[in-house]
Amino acid sequence: MSSLQIARRHALVSFAFVGLIACGDSLPAPDAAPPSTVPISPAGVFAVTSTLDLRLPPAAAPAIATLTAATDGPDDPTRYLIDRMIGSLPDGSVKAIATVAAPYIAAYINARLVEIAPRFVAGIEGIATGISRIATHLGTLETLQVGDDGTGVRTITAVRFEVGGAKTVVPLADAGLADITAAVRVTLDATGRFAISEHAHDLPYGAILRLGLVRAVIPSVEPAAHDLAGALARLLDCDRLAAVVADGIGLGSAALYAHACRATMTAIASEIEGRIAAIDGAALGIEVAGSASAFDDNGDGRADELRAGRWTGAVYTGPDRELINAASFSGAAAR
Repeated sequence: MSSLQIARRHALVSFAFVGLIACGDSLPAPDAAPPSTVPISPAGVFAVTSTLDLRLPPAAAPAIATLTAATDGPDDPTRYLIDRMIGSLPDGSVKAIATVAAPYIAAYINARLVEIAPRFVAGIEGIATGISRIATHLGTLETLQVGDDGTGVRTITAVRFEVGGAKTVVPLADAGLADITAAVRVTLDATGRFAISEHAHDLPYGAILRLGLVRAVIPSVEPAAHDLAGALARLLDCDRLAAVVADGIGLGSAALYAHACRATMTAIASEIEGRIAAIDGAALGIEVAGSASAFDDNGDGRADELRAGRWTGAVYTGPDRELINAASFSGAAAR
């Protein structure tokens, strides 16, 4: 092909390209880049769910110890119950003889416990396990409000208990408790790291534990009961137990031992509830800082989700600190 022919071909291609432009056609544009999932602002209102694994605060140990004492011996809970029953008897020869006979009576009743009180052992162990669970594993429902300048407020509005595979959510207001609030600062970096500043707030631990006992633990063991005394009374037929005790000791009436049994159930419940109530006299608090990955799902520059959140910090009583074992959170923007 001659140089003149090549020049003519180039000219024709140029004229055709100019013609396409003149007719309003254009070359196809490359595909647009997908919008970034990294938000540029931390501002928003987020519904947050947190889960905390705590070490048992020293102030709560006595409440847990009462139930532990009922289940930690080889003859428990029968021996614990018999000892408490006999201890509640009026002083005299019946109490003295029953005290000596207690180990033998406990062993005798243990052998017949499935017949006398088929649900008692499992019930006591369920209550003990449930209280230990809610004392060290706690969930919260919260609202996190963040302004354009990063200042914010974290508000805990409800608690969540997990006992026996069931989850129970209770608003703080339902228990007569005020929402728990704390001022925070939030920063957001170029990678989407959403950081919540360290902050502290009171922790009404005793009130929360009592709430979990009534709303989660007791229903898991005895759904018809409304309090611990009621649950214990339903788990054990005191009249039937008393008849066996009276027969085994050979001294004292069944009515006497039945009265002692009921008094013991009430006393155990009152002791546990009293020790739980006393926890808040220690003025517990919690201090934490948080970090999560923020995601902008709709490309508007604001965070829609907070994923893989982690709290770090401690529960404190005065200068004493107990580090949190593990704590996580997640959140979603409230639109």
